[in-house]
Amino acid sequence: MTDTRGEFARGWRVVAGSLLGIAIGVSSLFFYSLGIFIKPIAAEFSWGRGAASLGALVGTACAALVAIPVGRLVDRIGSVPVAMGSLALLAFSFVALGTLTAGLTSFLVLTALLSLLTTGSTPLPYSRLVVAAFHQARGLALGVTLAGTGVGALLIPVFLTPLVARHGWRAGYFALAAVVIVLSPLVWWLIRSVPEPAVSRTDALPFRQLARSRAFRTLALIFFVASVAVLGTLVQFVPMLTDWGLSAGRAGATAGLVGVAAIAGRLIVGLLLDRMPPLAVTGGMFLVVAGVLAALALVGPAFAIAGAAVLGLAVGAEVDLLAFLVGRYFAPALYGQTYGAIYAVFLVGGALGPAISGYLEQSTGDYRASLFGASCLLILAAGVSVFFASTATSATGDEGTVQPDSHPI
Repeated sequence: MTDTRGEFARGWRVVAGSLLGIAIGVSSLFFYSLGIFIKPIAAEFSWGRGAASLGALVGTACAALVAIPVGRLVDRIGSVPVAMGSLALLAFSFVALGTLTAGLTSFLVLTALLSLLTTGSTPLPYSRLVVAAFHQARGLALGVTLAGTGVGALLIPVFLTPLVARHGWRAGYFALAAVVIVLSPLVWWLIRSVPEPAVSRTDALPFRQLARSRAFRTLALIFFVASVAVLGTLVQFVPMLTDWGLSAGRAGATAGLVGVAAIAGRLIVGLLLDRMPPLAVTGGMFLVVAGVLAALALVGPAFAIAGAAVLGLAVGAEVDLLAFLVGRYFAPALYGQTYGAIYAVFLVGGALGPAISGYLEQSTGDYRASLFGASCLLILAAGVSVFFASTATSATGDEGTVQPDSHPI
């Protein structure tokens, strides 16, 4: 307990700055606002629900393309310059979306540019700082830090949904840009002097060698499958609620519970990671979410609050688990590029999920098929987690990690 308190006393700036940076980054402000913009943009330009969902597909796919290079860039020049530069580009991109969108092509091009330019504002650089600063309380520190996305998930639906309904979707993008511009200087002040792990250029592994690691392949599979299920459901959650007859305000308030649950989920999962086998925590959490999504498909709007809470738990835990497991199974010298590579796979799943869900709704008339499919995928992710947990110790050793100069697992 003394070591834990001492770590937080020494590292409070990195936790506070990283939490705020993640809260105003692309993973929070952009992703959690996608569902709010789908219906008004589709209505203005006469798009179908599937076409309107392509923004999530293009955005996350483009972010996946640059996640590995950004991870290596973070390792080479540091987390702080990458994070702050990306926040500046994020504000510019929101203004461009609100000003220059004139149809589907321009919307998708601007979304692609936003994702390509702002991947450095994801949890990648911030979690690297936290992993380097915390050891005894790493799980809790990551949970607190990554609760930044939960803050976004909580506040964005509550405030942005009525703003867009009243003033239009373009005003919504301008409001997001203003949030980034106002709060970025505080992020810089908090993390500007945080010590960063020293990594030389020779520490980088060729991607082919990294991909031969059993730990890498297993974690990539787990987080790909889980992101298809969870993020695909989350982006469609507000449209799902309004299809069930909820007003825009009530749908936004219900979706806001995702943020509350994400914050609580990250703290709870962070504490569990410091006390229990991390892959057991991963598998158990996915099984709980699978059960609730199946119930949501069967019961419908009466289960909306529980669905929002459990979606928040899953969203809150996923990136926390990713950061913790990369720090557990890979050496610090490989953190940026390994996190970037697995995060890229995670984003590919997040890109496919909303589009699959949208087109399933378009072809079947409701979201039940999508919800049942997501439940099955999460059961698969839980099974892979449990299997890897039973074999990881013998494969890596209790303290084993993939090192820059070692053979892959």
